Amino acid sequence: MTLSFPKINFSFLAWVGFLPFFIAIENQPPKKAFFFGWLTGIVHFSTLLYWVTVSMTNYGGLPLLISLSILALLSIYLGLYIGIFGGVLSFFRCRYFYNSIFIPSVVWVLLEYLRTYLLSGFPWGILGYSQFLHLYLIQISDLTGVYGISFLIVLVNGTFYLITRWIRFRNHPFPIFSVIVTVIILGGVIFYGNFRISELKEKNKGKPSFQVALIQGNIDQAQKWDPAYLKYTLLKYRALTYQAIKRSKVNLVIWPETAVPCYFSPEKEPGPFLRHLCEGINTPLLFGSVTYEKSAQGKDKYYNSAFLLSPRTKEIVRYDKVHLVPFGEYVPLKTFLPFVEKLVAGVGDFSPGKKLPLFSVSGAQFGVLICYEIIFPELSRRYCESGGNFLVTITNDAWFGFSSAPYQHFSMAVFRAVENRTGVVRVANSGISGIIEPTGYVQAQTPLFVQTFLRGKVPLTFLPSFYTRYGDVGVGLCGISLLIFMIFNLIREKKIVN
Repeated sequence: MTLSFPKINFSFLAWVGFLPFFIAIENQPPKKAFFFGWLTGIVHFSTLLYWVTVSMTNYGGLPLLISLSILALLSIYLGLYIGIFGGVLSFFRCRYFYNSIFIPSVVWVLLEYLRTYLLSGFPWGILGYSQFLHLYLIQISDLTGVYGISFLIVLVNGTFYLITRWIRFRNHPFPIFSVIVTVIILGGVIFYGNFRISELKEKNKGKPSFQVALIQGNIDQAQKWDPAYLKYTLLKYRALTYQAIKRSKVNLVIWPETAVPCYFSPEKEPGPFLRHLCEGINTPLLFGSVTYEKSAQGKDKYYNSAFLLSPRTKEIVRYDKVHLVPFGEYVPLKTFLPFVEKLVAGVGDFSPGKKLPLFSVSGAQFGVLICYEIIFPELSRRYCESGGNFLVTITNDAWFGFSSAPYQHFSMAVFRAVENRTGVVRVANSGISGIIEPTGYVQAQTPLFVQTFLRGKVPLTFLPSFYTRYGDVGVGLCGISLLIFMIFNLIREKKIVN
């Protein structure tokens, strides 16, 4: 299962990856199936998320043993979801229809949705993300979100399991009904994908687009927050910006998360430097920085923010990151975990923003997501629902080196584009920066750890998708269908007893 995700991208393995697990829990009681699932989850997530040790060891200053311990704790927690999946699946197999191919998919989707929001949420590694390269397959996300792809993958795995069980034992008839249903659904999804891509290409012909310049500074993390390097950083971004707009006019220049590595203030440096640059290029400039607000109670509030400067007005539009990274930007249950603050080396004091403002440039509106926020479908959906024509995500993945993390992070942005039928612009300090079209097609992208820039056209969206309008109704239908299924079987059991 891990190999199906970036950066290995053996995506075909996801379609058969559950088979060993399904065979392992065959005829097992729920408790044992839960244990097998938990073990499976621990192995999967510890190999998928191994890169957390890279940032903690290289930049957090933690000993490797402690970093590995934190990874183990995270994997033990996330593994519980696959453990519950195994236990619930065993319960249904023992109690209800043994050959139901929809129960595993429904339960899996409900657990993924729970993981997205429970305890502030951690939807990294949602199964559907493994298919981000298969555009004809993932177009159904504009109806179901990424969860629809997860549903389909588990459905196919379940059908393969029934076939292998028939081959192994021959004590049941060949699962012809399950095979036919699965082939029809899979064929319908691919047909829909082909239809939607063709339709969108036709609709977007002659439609307005938005010219952007993405600046990838590739500033070394060891120097980034050193005040002695602030001037060097700003001059580097200025030089890249002038190169990016030299030969063609753009509507917006975008710098990555915390590209300005200090507490930004319009009145103090580098405020005047950035204002002069913005007026010099005669183009709006979006950049990330940190800021703080003095509190009457004597406790200042710190924010991870995005700022928009315009050459035509003195007004500065600001967005404060809403969904913070646990243990990275804040410490959950800080009263009970006072020792954790030392592990994150002075971080953990950021406050969450309260609004999702739309930025307006050249008649287009866009929402900004900072780093981690792009992995939460609801935030992107809310921006597009309120009238955003495209999305911008600024990030700094330099913490994770050449590991799988930047590739996994980028793959999730593809789904935000398809779900909302909107363009997504991703700007990262060290890469991967890129422009993603509403079909999920990656128009252009940069390599990792290269100082560069990227120009491109972002299609403007004016009509929200079904998913944008109605959200995760597919997940709701999964919950309702599971409840109806259980009620139906309880009634049937009572009739048999009577």
